[in-house]
Amino acid sequence: MKIITLSREEFENFSNKNKYNTFYQSPAYGDFKKEYEGFNVHYLGFEAVNGNLVGASLMIYKTLFWGYKYAYAPRGILMDYDNISLVTEITKELKALLKKQKFIFVKMDPPIIASERDKDGNIIKFNDSVNKILKCLKDNDYEHIGFNLYNESILPRWNVSAKLNNDGRILFNNFSNDVKEKISYANNMALSVTQDVTNNLDNFFEFIKNDTKVNKKFFIALYNSFIKTGKVKIFYSFLDTAKYTNNANKFYASEEEKNKALAGIIQSGDSINYNIPKAINDKVESDKMLSKYKKDVVNSTNLLKKYPDGIKCGVAMTIEEASGVNIIYTYEDSNYASHNVITLLNYEIMKYFGKLNYKYINLGSITGNFNSNSKYYPLLLNKIGFNSSILEYIGEFDMIISPKLYKIYKRKYNIKR
Repeated sequence: MKIITLSREEFENFSNKNKYNTFYQSPAYGDFKKEYEGFNVHYLGFEAVNGNLVGASLMIYKTLFWGYKYAYAPRGILMDYDNISLVTEITKELKALLKKQKFIFVKMDPPIIASERDKDGNIIKFNDSVNKILKCLKDNDYEHIGFNLYNESILPRWNVSAKLNNDGRILFNNFSNDVKEKISYANNMALSVTQDVTNNLDNFFEFIKNDTKVNKKFFIALYNSFIKTGKVKIFYSFLDTAKYTNNANKFYASEEEKNKALAGIIQSGDSINYNIPKAINDKVESDKMLSKYKKDVVNSTNLLKKYPDGIKCGVAMTIEEASGVNIIYTYEDSNYASHNVITLLNYEIMKYFGKLNYKYINLGSITGNFNSNSKYYPLLLNKIGFNSSILEYIGEFDMIISPKLYKIYKRKYNIKR
């Protein structure tokens, strides 16, 4: 086994073919961490005696104290974790090399799936190799942060992922009824989604200026790093106010006609030809819909006067990797949240990348708290409705190179496990 330095191109070629490929293990992500957080960047290759690469990693690193450093392999070293002897050999060689270069530890968080869960947290599928991998890493002086439920690690341990299809109808048919209804309503309310082919970051920031959680420097660094690869995209949800007004009036008129017909059935008292109790229940529901459509008529008319050319009401940013895509940010104008802006954005983005033959989409992270009373539960339900899977990753590890200095590091930075 020999450790070599790889060029950007050599590393990217290996990464793109590896089953653990993510955009975190890419030269663009290394550029981002360098620009945004000042990390040093290096690409390592692990070469077998026959000259073949059997592993590789983007390594970013910083100095901690007394000239000693730590390294981070975002989403883990790209190697076959099921091959215990390979993991052991790579770890042994890497520790020997980094010890000479005054490294204390290497942090990593490989995307090894420990389990797939349903919306209630029940295990649907368990990875039988997890315990074997955990033992191997422990035997090689890796400290596991644990099976955390929230955001105790650098990258999320709980993610929601869905398979893509190049036929949008198949995608839609596999969604939950709730998601289908939200998409249909958004379409009826004249919402559409388009890609910003100009990738104008100024327009992006202007639209999300009211999002107090946004770190502008973060997005600038991320965007600048990935725009050169063509793998970052911006999508907007757009409300056609003229069409919205027309649809609102049409739905109101249709519901009004239905409501009058139901009222007539109830007033007739004809229980022989009609199911009167059902008509009463339908009339109650129709009254609710009529009230809603009436508000839509008033709202749409006002919007048309104010925004005759339409209005942006939501945005999403995506980053692609070898076989899939990640929705890394979504935002909606709270004035149009009832139009199901984010739900439609997710669906249209899934259709867009499905047609490009991407295999999966990551809809973002969740927590491991599946309690229906949790404040995070509605987010989980919405994401799982896209025929998606909840993926629990194995977690974060520190490969300890110098045990004594590692203890000092944890005390100095008040790190508790």
